[in-house]
Amino acid sequence: MTLRPVLLAILLAASALPAANVAVNLSGTTNQPFANKLVDTDVQVARFVLQASGGDVTIDGITIDFSNPTNAALAFSGVRLFYDANGNGTFEDPAEELGSVQAVGTGAVTFTETFTALNGLIRELQVRVHIGNNVAVYGEAFQARIDAAGSIVLPGASSDTVSGTFPATGNAITIRNSVNQLVQGTGNPATPRTVAKGSQSVSGVHFIVDCQVATNPGELVGIDLQSLAISVTTQTAGQTAAVSGVSLWQDDGDGLFEPGAGEIQILGRTPADVGKWIAAGNVITVTFDGTSIAVLPQINTGQARAFWASISFVGGMECVCQVSINRTGIQGSLGNLADFFVTSPASIQGEVITVADVPKGDKAPEASGEGGCSTAGQPFSGLSLAWLLAGIASGLCLRNRRVKQAKLPN
Repeated sequence: MTLRPVLLAILLAASALPAANVAVNLSGTTNQPFANKLVDTDVQVARFVLQASGGDVTIDGITIDFSNPTNAALAFSGVRLFYDANGNGTFEDPAEELGSVQAVGTGAVTFTETFTALNGLIRELQVRVHIGNNVAVYGEAFQARIDAAGSIVLPGASSDTVSGTFPATGNAITIRNSVNQLVQGTGNPATPRTVAKGSQSVSGVHFIVDCQVATNPGELVGIDLQSLAISVTTQTAGQTAAVSGVSLWQDDGDGLFEPGAGEIQILGRTPADVGKWIAAGNVITVTFDGTSIAVLPQINTGQARAFWASISFVGGMECVCQVSINRTGIQGSLGNLADFFVTSPASIQGEVITVADVPKGDKAPEASGEGGCSTAGQPFSGLSLAWLLAGIASGLCLRNRRVKQAKLPN
């Protein structure tokens, strides 16, 4: 038997072997949506699973595409790719990095280092990005993906194949400056109130702006307030004329509304403030902005600041109203996309205020020590007056008894 037929038989047998396949899928442990700030490094944006079957599969390159490609080139100063070759669930740096840091270019990055997906093993790829310092990408969202089977580059002579459901797309990363929450203040009255016509500086709503503690990856830097919008909703459109002013105050920390004695007025608005006082139907929107807001200290990550909004009324008009603030009405210096507010709660409301004539001898009930402050007269309530008269009568009776006892002979 000559050598040539033997070699031919071996080659024919090899050619009859089935080709190996590598399946590509999105990892079940891919990151959840999160927010990051500029200049964060090594931020995970996607994880993919590779599983070879029918034999080992040699891979010569992988292309990662990004959604929002034009802005991706501005957002990311570099992209890194890791392969968990030992299957321990971590991505050792630099031992398991494929190639080196790549530039995004036109929204796609190709890594050309050769590696092998071993038959029968499940291994993960991890995509990381370095975020640049371009403020134009605040609020922009990006997703990393493997677009198609052709994004996995096999050797030219290979008969192996690539399978999967494409595109395999990671969760979104949004670049933000801060994550904040609108929180109910502790000083809001628990029940509806009635105040006299013409009352001034009545507590409307107590609210807190909470800049949430940063979670890694992505250390957030705080919110620098630029404007706040307070809403007054009246029972009817005609009742908006009963509101003469709305003021914003900084709480002194005790949860009590004490204008002039503890709280510091930041800014007051009246119907004369064109463009800042807008009545539409039965809702008045009052915007507080400008220097008075801009000079407030930044609320840093992990800090919170409490505010009061008060309301004043004209004399001679009745109304029923409620003061509130919506999370979308709070603007940081970088706008709602960069200084982001979580969606719950969407708004904070104070209790309903009724403005009416207060009969002589009655007091318009207010919150017990926390909330109601009015410069209008506040006579005794009927119940308080009854207690006062009973106390006086009891005192007079006791006095007369002592006088009679003093006059009795020994």
